[in-house]
Amino acid sequence: MQFFLLAAVAFLALGSLLSAVGARAFAARLSRWEPRARHRALVLLAVLPVLTALALMLSASLPSLLSLVVPGLDHCATHDDGHAHLCFVHLPGSGIHLAWVLGLVFLVSYASLRAALGASDVVRAVRVLGALTRTGEPRRDLGVIVLETSRPVCLTAGLLRPRVLLSRGLLDSLGEEERAVVLAHERAHVRRRDALVASLVRALAVVHLPRVARWLVRELEIAAEQACDEDAASAVGDRVAVASAILSVERATRHAVAERLAPVAVAFGQCAVARRVESLLAEPVPTRSLRGVALCLLAALMGVLGTSAGLHHLTESLLSVVAH
Repeated sequence: MQFFLLAAVAFLALGSLLSAVGARAFAARLSRWEPRARHRALVLLAVLPVLTALALMLSASLPSLLSLVVPGLDHCATHDDGHAHLCFVHLPGSGIHLAWVLGLVFLVSYASLRAALGASDVVRAVRVLGALTRTGEPRRDLGVIVLETSRPVCLTAGLLRPRVLLSRGLLDSLGEEERAVVLAHERAHVRRRDALVASLVRALAVVHLPRVARWLVRELEIAAEQACDEDAASAVGDRVAVASAILSVERATRHAVAERLAPVAVAFGQCAVARRVESLLAEPVPTRSLRGVALCLLAALMGVLGTSAGLHHLTESLLSVVAH
């Protein structure tokens, strides 16, 4: 297990570097993409380290898995006792160096602590959301929960069952057209499950370099908001009206950020307002398909699996050098 864990961490680090290179190489190009396609590409970039680690671990372990079915394919006997074995049957002659064991323990402990802190934030946010929804009044005609407060509140909250929360004060202050824009925008968040996707990407940020993680979380949030702005513009038929509603709500909610709900919520009018308005006032960008990207990833996976024997031997050789 020590060797498998060390290999997994190494592959995860490689995936993190690939994600960082991709972010640096394609950041400018991605900014010109249509928001929906950009959002999907950013999610893919966020999960790239995990996908890379899974693909490489599967490929490196494939000869060992096959040897369980066909014992004649087992090659462990051809190695000396000091060789690292990525094998489910034969144990290596010795374990890895104590320094690597301590390093692995530190990494696992750090990741577990980050996961525990993130989970506690989500639990607290869910409790606050539950308290808010119980005090609110469901408006089935609008598809929202109205909070009886004069403070301006406008957000979509909830991971598995997202709901739109609007305060009475903000709802009464909006004109008919602005209300239509806000409702269309928030319903788009519900359909897209943006709060859940954002929460998952924040959880995956632990496997990225800090600078890349911050960029991914920020750009994903902006792309989600712009995608919902486009849906609202399609619903009301007026891009300028959506831009005007964003500015109106931003002025009203400037000092009303629901920080305790942040892990499970997305708020209207409090994210990259200038970029969103500029995008709405410009010509719409044509929709872009990610089919080519998916085919490239599939081809890369097939290539990695096709070189499983070589990758298995290379991984064992590197582990033998590094671990001892």
